[in-house]
Amino acid sequence: MAISTYSELKTAISDWMDRSDISGNAADFVTLAEARLNRILEGSEADATLTGTVDSSRISISALSVREPVALFIVNASGDERELVQKADGNFPYSATSGEPTFWAVDGTGIDFDCPLNAAYTFRFRYGGKLALSDAAPTSTFLTENPDIYLAASILWGSMFVNDMGKATAYRAAWDEFVAEHNYAESRKKRAILAPDPALASLGSRRFYSTDGAI
Repeated sequence: MAISTYSELKTAISDWMDRSDISGNAADFVTLAEARLNRILEGSEADATLTGTVDSSRISISALSVREPVALFIVNASGDERELVQKADGNFPYSATSGEPTFWAVDGTGIDFDCPLNAAYTFRFRYGGKLALSDAAPTSTFLTENPDIYLAASILWGSMFVNDMGKATAYRAAWDEFVAEHNYAESRKKRAILAPDPALASLGSRRFYSTDGAI
């Protein structure tokens, strides 16, 4: 069967464990698996489009499962992007005058800017995603691309729950192998990204990008 949704994953856990009496606990096994996976995975990055509010210096990201922020770009009407400078919250000057922001920081479930926005700007937020399947968020790219990791990690906890340590040992070995393969593949992707030309980097922190690749 396919394993591409939260419901399908929970059903697969019961099927692979050949236990009809643990279906009500499958959600716990997934939650426990995600807790460790979020600590050890080289997690994939994702983009979200955000829209600011005039005269507000904050945008909520509570709807996103953010493990770590990566970058924030302000997008103009032509689709060109300028990368804003990320700082630790409270470590840059704030202005009460509305304008176009330069600095940003993540504070809890929101992004704070160094000034209120003078327009409803569009932003592209790049972030490392957190695994958090639920009935409200039933699927993810990580699940569809790595059902083996999700299933092995969940069954490990299920095996411990029913005190089947032989099965737990087998799935722990499979889980470790799958995670190592995933992290190696993610590391290769990151190494393949070309570093910017030093001459371009010397232009300063206010970098501009266009949708056609021109700078």
